[in-house]
Amino acid sequence: MMSHDPLSYLRAVADEWFEHKWIRALDRAMVDFLFRSGETNAAMLALAMLTSHQAGRGLTSLKLEDLKTSPERCLALPPTGRLHEVTMPSQLLSQLGVFDTDWRASVTLKSDDSSSSPLVLTTNSDGERLYLRRYWYCEHYNNENLKMRMENRLEVKEDQLNQTLDALFGSSSEELDWQRIACANAARSGFSVITGGPGTGKTYTVVRLLVALQQQFQQTHGRLLRIKLAAPTGKAAARLSESINLALSELQDSLPQELQPLLANIQIEASTVHKLLGVIANSRRYRHHDKNPVRADLIVIDEASMLDIEMMTALLQAAPTHAQLVLLGDKDQLASVEAGAVLGNLCEGAEEGRYWPATINSLVNSAEQRDALANYHDEDGPKRLQHVVMLRQTRRFKQAIAEVANAINEQDIRTIERLSAAPMSENESSIVTWLMLEHDHQNSFDALIKQGFSHYLRALEDWRAAPAEQRDTVAVLKAYGTFQLLTGLRNGPWGAHALNRYVADVLGVDADRWYEGRPVMVTKNDYGLRLNNGDIGLTFRMPETGQMRVAFSDVNGKIKWVLPSRLNHVETVYVMTVHKSQGSEFSHAVLVSPQHDSPVLTKELLYTGVTRAKEKLTLVVSRKSVLLNAVSKKINR
Repeated sequence: MMSHDPLSYLRAVADEWFEHKWIRALDRAMVDFLFRSGETNAAMLALAMLTSHQAGRGLTSLKLEDLKTSPERCLALPPTGRLHEVTMPSQLLSQLGVFDTDWRASVTLKSDDSSSSPLVLTTNSDGERLYLRRYWYCEHYNNENLKMRMENRLEVKEDQLNQTLDALFGSSSEELDWQRIACANAARSGFSVITGGPGTGKTYTVVRLLVALQQQFQQTHGRLLRIKLAAPTGKAAARLSESINLALSELQDSLPQELQPLLANIQIEASTVHKLLGVIANSRRYRHHDKNPVRADLIVIDEASMLDIEMMTALLQAAPTHAQLVLLGDKDQLASVEAGAVLGNLCEGAEEGRYWPATINSLVNSAEQRDALANYHDEDGPKRLQHVVMLRQTRRFKQAIAEVANAINEQDIRTIERLSAAPMSENESSIVTWLMLEHDHQNSFDALIKQGFSHYLRALEDWRAAPAEQRDTVAVLKAYGTFQLLTGLRNGPWGAHALNRYVADVLGVDADRWYEGRPVMVTKNDYGLRLNNGDIGLTFRMPETGQMRVAFSDVNGKIKWVLPSRLNHVETVYVMTVHKSQGSEFSHAVLVSPQHDSPVLTKELLYTGVTRAKEKLTLVVSRKSVLLNAVSKKINR
């Protein structure tokens, strides 16, 4: 449908793609915005639209070589299941002569003019890439800031640190103790990363790190270490506070007498990253930045896989240059919803260690341990990996769940086929259950829903029947959190919206109105009510008045009661997306795989969903081929 006017042709294609939901309204608007700003090169405008599209997919840049050789694959267009008689990306690029036109001469691309150019073109060993300027700035800033922090080596009394680590972890043996190694690494550096899957002991390690750093800091500075702990979501922050306080209590019984006073000086109250930075309502700015940094000597961020590139920039700007920064998280989980994969990029290659000889000498203090670490030696290893330690031994994660998670993470199709072919167990105590809807009647799914939610419905009945002074609202919220349905999609017949309606029908309630027992999730930050996107509340009918109230629990376990009429941005949450579940754990997690493939269904999404299960996992598979295809796909940011 090429018009004589390239600009008209581009606009027509952009409208067509937007109509079929191939691109976002923001991507389409990029064309008009740049045109109004004076850009008339149609090839340039097309590349700007496609760069914006990549950002919507979580990618910070558009790699031009990939676009040239395989445009449909590079852009993931058309989306799976949405193929119509629509102009393909290769047609658009060919008709506009994108790779034959001198669009590089456009003033829009002048990377030396940071005040006016919305796009930046970079060239390095990886080839040419186009960035939206804000993402280029974030990558550049983060790179330089982290280099500076990695150069910040702390003053350490080696003998005393090793004695403290012996007291915290036990004396060295021939077998590598990766938790001790992670602690030894973080105790010496201004920046460090501790990564590992569920149950590998990230919290166990960081609690002992707090003790070692508190001792070290008091002796060198003569005052207490100012500690800030945070996580990207309220749920993750609450879990972090709970886990660390529990680990501190357990450590109290085993810590030598001379280290006991250190525990009393470690006050833990985790917050969200937004609260740590001091978010300013209805803006993209924060109270804390490089001119007004957070007052802290140590900042620990849990669930760092959820940090997007802009949030990481804001964190680095707000963290004092003298403060230690420690990131915790599972590098194999889903990356952030927004653009970037901060933890995944930092941890790339962590399985191999790739430690320099000097790094190995600083991590262990015996010849036997150095020999054991020789398998992880690489004189040419990247500098960033000298600050990363991967925990490798699972201690509390159920073995049956770990087997599924590992097979997904390693893209082991054969093992997944073997596990899913096992007959469904009728035993409620079975740790992993496969519900294959291709062969099984829908009634099994309905029975699973009724059984799973029965625990919190019984807790709600007990709350209602109890005298006012004995009503335990926290217990009802905890009972709700023991069972959760998860899906990778928001829309479609197997998306969160449709499944929430389905569950409501099974439970005999109306999904569109307020009723006692309705679980809701906040979908937009509400600064007036101090509720964050992702917070979950339960609806109660107050026996004395008959009025509805929604109960939310903050990071300290305190209940906040809110009138339903004040909640403008909530949705029913019997089912949540895997993205929304990050930072949460459930005694019994049910991961639902849809009937049709989608670009978002990847091994990272499945791995993240599976590892939300703490005690029991059920996989509801609508079509086995879709599940296996998702295992074979990997996110590449």
